[in-house]
Amino acid sequence: MQNSDSGSMTFCSKAGSSSQRTSPFREIVGYAAEQLSSSSLCSSPDDNSIEGIKLEETESWHLRVACATIWPGMVLAVCPYLDRYFLASAGNAFYVCGFPNDNSQRVRRLAVGRTRFMIMTLTAHFTRIAVGDCRDGILFYTYHEDARKLDQLYCDPVQRLVADCILMDVDTAVVSDRKGSIAVLSCSNQSEDNASPERNLTRSCSFYMGEIAVSIRKGSFSYKLPADDILKGFDVANTIMDLSHNSIMASTLLGSIIVFIPISREEHALLEALQARLVVHPLTAPILGNDHNEFRSRESSAGVPKILDGDMLAQFLELTSMQQEAVLELPLGSPDTVMLSSKPPSSPAPITVNQVVRLLERVHYALN
Repeated sequence: MQNSDSGSMTFCSKAGSSSQRTSPFREIVGYAAEQLSSSSLCSSPDDNSIEGIKLEETESWHLRVACATIWPGMVLAVCPYLDRYFLASAGNAFYVCGFPNDNSQRVRRLAVGRTRFMIMTLTAHFTRIAVGDCRDGILFYTYHEDARKLDQLYCDPVQRLVADCILMDVDTAVVSDRKGSIAVLSCSNQSEDNASPERNLTRSCSFYMGEIAVSIRKGSFSYKLPADDILKGFDVANTIMDLSHNSIMASTLLGSIIVFIPISREEHALLEALQARLVVHPLTAPILGNDHNEFRSRESSAGVPKILDGDMLAQFLELTSMQQEAVLELPLGSPDTVMLSSKPPSSPAPITVNQVVRLLERVHYALN
């Protein structure tokens, strides 16, 4: 399936299949006649197959038009829905579509939803649909199959020009905008029956990257080492959580690949205290004296939790043992440090070098 900026969509299938050998539609797009490389990590000189299917070296894949339809607007987003439908946008409208049982070459529009501005992204998770437009941000919809009707349930609390969006589950969306920010929006504390669909999504956390994330994907990432079973006597090892399926990978317009990983509440508190010291210590503070907290908080409202900066935290591993001790000995709440909250300072448990190094090395080991 191919979307287009000319307001049309084309559905293609492989030539030579039983349903296409007698197809009257003309051949389009072209074909690829590449063969597997013998140097590939997934193949060998004697293995010229994919998933057990033998491939001929001269076999080519031809695409033929199976169905084409004209939409009343620019088609910028298409995605599958519930294994039997697909979603497609055209201008500021999006449609739930399917193929009739008696005619697989005709697209049927089952329901339509409209936003105020042009739709940039569409994504779905089970029955939840997330729509991102060029001003109102992310909107959550649900589709009622019996009534063939779309209902808006939740709306972004701020205006944003959406670059990409992905649903982690039915309650949580990760969205990037064209100003270089990424945010996590959630409706887990709201009730669908009582909620008003006006600015009722909660901003769980945000991060200003300074680069536009044009593509966001859900990934698998685990930072638990085999040796962790031996380290059960350490507090950090006991707090490791298996969150490998909730990681986020984003690719940016400038060519960067950024990975966001969830960590436990205890680990976050430990690394947040470390980051508060690193951003002001002479050895690790920004070279030009810029305010790190202000930079990472751009395009974010006050009170929204910030995602921790992995680049800043990674500097701790490059310091000598004496320098690491000096960073951790810097007291929080002094004129040279950043206060983590407005609450009166308590006496937190001291952070040890071993605690921090073990946690950071787990993440570093998994990334490399």
